[in-house]
Amino acid sequence: MKSIKRIWFWFTLVVCPFLVILGVATFAQLLGQYMYSQKFSFSSLSSFQIAFMCGGICAFSVFLSTLKEAKIRFFAK
Repeated sequence: MKSIKRIWFWFTLVVCPFLVILGVATFAQLLGQYMYSQKFSFSSLSSFQIAFMCGGICAFSVFLSTLKEAKIRFFAK
């Protein structure tokens, strides 16, 4: 069980920033389409775009929790 927690800790430190960047990039793309396209509508959103944005939000939350754990783990005196 201890090795699974260790693997999950490092996995979240590596993967979560990529998921956050993916979510922000998807949001920025949709914002750009909304601002500069006359044909944009919310019904044109794909399920992948919604999933990427929601995944980015969840990954940000998990990443913050992992950073708090890392602070305790590595910087505790």
